[in-house]
Amino acid sequence: MATSVPDGRWGSCGFCGDAVPPDAKICPTCGKDQGTPAARAAEAGTRPVHRRAVLLRWLRVLVVVGIVGTIGWAIVSAEISGPTTYADPLTGSWTFAVAPGGWHILAGNITGEDYVTGNFSVEAPVAAETMVFIYNSTEFAAFYSHQAAQAAAPPYTNVSSARIVFAAPYTDEFYFVFENPYAPSTNLTERIYVSTTYETNVVLG
Repeated sequence: MATSVPDGRWGSCGFCGDAVPPDAKICPTCGKDQGTPAARAAEAGTRPVHRRAVLLRWLRVLVVVGIVGTIGWAIVSAEISGPTTYADPLTGSWTFAVAPGGWHILAGNITGEDYVTGNFSVEAPVAAETMVFIYNSTEFAAFYSHQAAQAAAPPYTNVSSARIVFAAPYTDEFYFVFENPYAPSTNLTERIYVSTTYETNVVLG
């Protein structure tokens, strides 16, 4: 293995094996002192130097292959798994308690013309009635402030159970408000079961 020599020819570093300009004092790659021309010539071709250079080259190859393999695997796994999905807040089943005169909400964004289907029922007390209102974000803010609010769909009033079918007329965050219509003096807390599914109106294919 050649090293840097004083005749204008490029050599190779005895430590890392990279090319070294003629008469270079240090290796431009690893910074190893190249010593005198005579010392370089004496060291050239010795087994330890040769083994070290070969080992470093293989290590570099393995590092490059490892990086390329990691990037390739990340790309392939992303293609296989597809985009990240998130659970929709309007898809699921819940049971919650509503104090007399109080209310509970389910809320989520709905794209225009998509819809939510499902059902609800008062589990306890048996045959107790509830009311359900669906508000957009603006009207819910009014409702929350105890102002007059216009529901986005006909409300469910004084029912023990019913099926939910709501098609959003436009894209917005909609609030399903479950109200306990009984006065606080009754101490009648309702346990309400709700199950809903977000359905997209987009036809694929």
